[in-house]
Amino acid sequence: MGKVPTISINKTEGCHIYLSEESLDCEIVSAKSSEMNILIPQDGDYKEFPVPEQFKTAWDGSKLVTEPAEIVG
Repeated sequence: MGKVPTISINKTEGCHIYLSEESLDCEIVSAKSSEMNILIPQDGDYKEFPVPEQFKTAWDGSKLVTEPAEIVG
């Protein structure tokens, strides 16, 4: 598949991104998208990891800090 440094996804519902061994360090930027999964090669197959869709934002005293909300289950 080759090396990919950056992937950009915008206004997308449902996508699977298969990364090659050479592209495991790529940066994935997304906006207004849902149901995204990143597939990582492991043991001759791919393991699927969901991209967070829910975030929490809080004021830290000097700036807003946004991070993925923890999903329990």
